[in-house]
Amino acid sequence: MTDLKDRLDSKSLTLQWDVARGDSFNGLLSTATLTRFMLDTSWRLVSEALHEGVTSVTAMVQVSHEQPTPAGETVTVEARVTEVEDNIVRIAFKAVDETGVIAHGFNERHVVSMTDLERLTEARASVLKGRL
Repeated sequence: MTDLKDRLDSKSLTLQWDVARGDSFNGLLSTATLTRFMLDTSWRLVSEALHEGVTSVTAMVQVSHEQPTPAGETVTVEARVTEVEDNIVRIAFKAVDETGVIAHGFNERHVVSMTDLERLTEARASVLKGRL
């Protein structure tokens, strides 16, 4: 996975997200939606460097939602690769709205074969179906 390290080392991606009324709880950006914005930004950052037949999955996420953002505002998420080790990509992210920083976080993603992921999913699904 040295090639992966070469393609991702110190890369970053910044995306903007509009906070819709459905993304809010009582008119404020929900932590669940903020986390989705952060994870989607991380996924896009990593996926740009992957070849066909592989994807990345979240193994761990940590989010500190520090300030409220009202619906109707725009949130900007910056995701930056901090480390690549074998098939593990560690990403730090920060979210800001028009008034400043609203959140920080960390995402650990594992780069995996789509074939292996599908095989594992099918095996787990058959075990679950057998318990019904």
